[in-house]
Amino acid sequence: MKPVNAVRANKNKKPLLGIIGGMGTQATACFYELLHSLQNVTAEQEYLDVLLYSKPTIPDRTAYIIGQSLESPLEPIISVARTLESAGATCIALPCVTSHYFYDDISKAVKIPILHIPNETARLIVGHGVKKVCLFATDGTIRGKVFHTAFEQNGIELLLPSDEIQHDLMTIIYEVKRGISVSPEKLGNIAAKSLKNGAEAVVLGCTEFCVIANGSPGIVNTLEILAEAAISQCRNQ
Repeated sequence: MKPVNAVRANKNKKPLLGIIGGMGTQATACFYELLHSLQNVTAEQEYLDVLLYSKPTIPDRTAYIIGQSLESPLEPIISVARTLESAGATCIALPCVTSHYFYDDISKAVKIPILHIPNETARLIVGHGVKKVCLFATDGTIRGKVFHTAFEQNGIELLLPSDEIQHDLMTIIYEVKRGISVSPEKLGNIAAKSLKNGAEAVVLGCTEFCVIANGSPGIVNTLEILAEAAISQCRNQ
């Protein structure tokens, strides 16, 4: 581990990716693994410098957004973002989709860029000529319309699961968050039904789904998209 003064000395000299982690912990670990596997290097010194701050004590985002909790996650997230910035991070990745509900306020609190999962996802979908997708996400992401603007601006039609399927998806999300083993087939079967019902692709709009994703055709892995965007952002800084 670098001494604090060494980390600060890195500021403005070499790209340093800051990660606001812990929402949830498995999604954060999966993101770091993707970040590693997607970098094409010839020596370990070519990998990105990364500063990870995992804070699982941040209050539940969905519970706050849908009115089940009065405990806002915004200030704790901002606190982590500012800590990363002060330590020399040159950009920030937020591997929690629901947290993007607060994206504008978080961005205003720091001077470094924060990658935006919905925008990056919409850009990729359009690039593949897809026009109609089904969104698998938390109740907070859906209620907060986290993806809606990005998709509407790019001409992407957004389909949502039925209430029954949404309940099943939320169960999967919180099982993953608690460290319960969930079969990838369970998620895959739900996705297959959505693809048969008119969707051209299924967007995994919660990073917990990405933890158990098995790479089936028609599945859009937002955690992988974020990792690719983070690598591109840092390589171009």
